[in-house]
Amino acid sequence: MYTAESKAIKVFATGLKGFKAIQGFREKTNKIIVVIGKDINVKNDFSNEIETYCRQENLKYYFSAKHADKHEFGLAVAAGWQRMIFDIPFSALIVFHDSLLPKYRGFNPLVTALLNKDDCVGVTALMAADKYDRGDILSQVRVPVVYPITIEDAIIMVSDAYFHIAGEIYDLFTLGLLHGKPQDESLATYSLWRDNDDYAIDWSLDSHTIERHINSVGYPYLGASSLVDGALVRIKKVSLVRDVVIENRTPGKIIFFEDNMPVVVCGQGLLRLESIEDDSGNKLEINKLRIRFK
Repeated sequence: MYTAESKAIKVFATGLKGFKAIQGFREKTNKIIVVIGKDINVKNDFSNEIETYCRQENLKYYFSAKHADKHEFGLAVAAGWQRMIFDIPFSALIVFHDSLLPKYRGFNPLVTALLNKDDCVGVTALMAADKYDRGDILSQVRVPVVYPITIEDAIIMVSDAYFHIAGEIYDLFTLGLLHGKPQDESLATYSLWRDNDDYAIDWSLDSHTIERHINSVGYPYLGASSLVDGALVRIKKVSLVRDVVIENRTPGKIIFFEDNMPVVVCGQGLLRLESIEDDSGNKLEINKLRIRFK
């Protein structure tokens, strides 16, 4: 339960970002209660790694927020957490959000930043508010990005920022200096939730944009998708190929093979498909020329 006098930290943690936040707090204190979240939409939600770490460090941990309520805490932090948190005053709840607010309030901000080819990403620590991602900003960490980059590498970079910002927040907490700065509403943008339809590749786009899409929704997510003969496949890795003049350009068709890998026509440019899987994760080899990706 929340107690203003307590110096314990209650961390709601999911994924690698949540894991790194716990480690950041552990560098400062052992007074940590962890609520471990699960995410069925990724291949590894790090719940097992978080549990193992908590055991090693002798930290109290639970898979249910209700079961963790018996312990007193003075500050709660949501790191990588994707569910609503109730019964904690906004003044005692901090959210770690992986964008540089007020840009990209909402869902999957890191994916959106990569798709937009932002030159930097980052993490914001903000006070909770009645409307999502609108609370006062306590701290931000910027992370420069060089393209091409995969979402896996971007998550690792941002997770390292979660580690550092956790230590900073703990210091502010113990010093009684958790006073945020209001966001500039005129600069606010939003990132919408994503579903399976958003994995689909639009082959009419240029090859650079498609490459960025494939890199931005790969592991730990399901991966960019396309249809071949009515069956869904996942495109895991591609490389750019110099374009040629095609008199009857038709995006999605295989034009030729390079090193036994199909080269597919895009709206502009060509892409060599270097790793293809079925929806169950089995590797696929495509060796027929008359194949159209839709």
